[in-house]
Amino acid sequence: MKTLNLLLGALAIALALAAPPALAGSLMAGAAGLLLVASAGVQSLPLPAHAAPVVQVVRVVTPPAVRVFELADGAGVVVFKTVDGKLTSRCYRA
Repeated sequence: MKTLNLLLGALAIALALAAPPALAGSLMAGAAGLLLVASAGVQSLPLPAHAAPVVQVVRVVTPPAVRVFELADGAGVVVFKTVDGKLTSRCYRA
């Protein structure tokens, strides 16, 4: 890890001296992204046997409450229900 820090420090100093600031920022961001991808691969090793068990999340879906209103003179009905937290309506003509 110390070798990596030394390499990154040398890269930052070289970029500060040689590259314009706009280019140096992009190069450092790209290098940081590559290091993040590499570290994700290292951390995906199998867990030891004494690791905590995986908790399963269960999503309970309740049927939406439907409200039906009849239009005047039997012209049809309007149905109201909640979909993804938003109130929706649909008109059915007779």
